[in-house]
Amino acid sequence: MLTKEFIKKIKEINEDWEIKVIDKGIYIKMGCTYYCSVRTDETYAIDTRYGNFYEMSETDKEKLFKLCVEYASTPIEKREDRLSDIERAILENVEGINYIARDRDNNLYAYKDKPTKDSYGWKVNNNIDDYIKLNKNLFSFIKWEDEDPTKIRDLLEVE
Repeated sequence: MLTKEFIKKIKEINEDWEIKVIDKGIYIKMGCTYYCSVRTDETYAIDTRYGNFYEMSETDKEKLFKLCVEYASTPIEKREDRLSDIERAILENVEGINYIARDRDNNLYAYKDKPTKDSYGWKVNNNIDDYIKLNKNLFSFIKWEDEDPTKIRDLLEVE
């Protein structure tokens, strides 16, 4: 499982959780409250010893644990699609864009608002200021097959 998928699925369990990548670990937290962590430099390393993990509902605890096990069992080299220096610079320096998605014809676009997917591509309103076309050779890990557009904030948090 890619790190971006892991983060997306964590947010589906609880959108208020923060995901922090700190010193060889991904930490799931809210404010100063930690719930669990997964090592990024080794497989099968999960820490659920945080008291707040055990105070969660059984349903959320089971979902989070299964998700962490799936991610932790993924070989390290298959977890990441790293941003190149150019890709990082684009994301950090272009104001007003929040999503990236690739159309069926392999064209890549960055959007201000979350686009919706139809049978040919991703759509937002027709205001030219709401999206920009990017070089299709960038962000090769963003695929037409992705169910949702990629949040730029999530890409920057992973690195």
